[in-house]
Amino acid sequence: MVMQKMMYKIDTPHLYLRDGVYYFVRRVPVDIRSYYSSNRISMSLKTKSLATAIRAMKSINQRLDDYWLGLRLQKIDIPAISVLKTDGLSDSDNSPTLSDALSLYLSLKGAGKDKVLIFTTHYMPYTYTPMHGTHPL
Repeated sequence: MVMQKMMYKIDTPHLYLRDGVYYFVRRVPVDIRSYYSSNRISMSLKTKSLATAIRAMKSINQRLDDYWLGLRLQKIDIPAISVLKTDGLSDSDNSPTLSDALSLYLSLKGAGKDKVLIFTTHYMPYTYTPMHGTHPL
């Protein structure tokens, strides 16, 4: 005789009870399915408490809704894109760059400090600038 584990639907949306443990289950909207390998999201909430499960479900729902909104907004055309500046900066901007700020910081705070501080502050621009460039602050 084979016993199958049953999953019981709770009256709260997106919550299921299986073997005394609550699970979050939600379908992926059709317009976003191309980003997922499955049509449904299912995960254990690792709790047997309904109150804890409801709190976790609300948090996961909110995070998914926010993430999905971001995906949807990436797909839409930006209105009046032709009037946007391409670089976002003016030629007469005299703001300091990250390198300038680093030099000033080390001259003010770096005297007599540990070698680790000096090393990490010199290393930081090498990790930041390839991704973001050397725009004025």
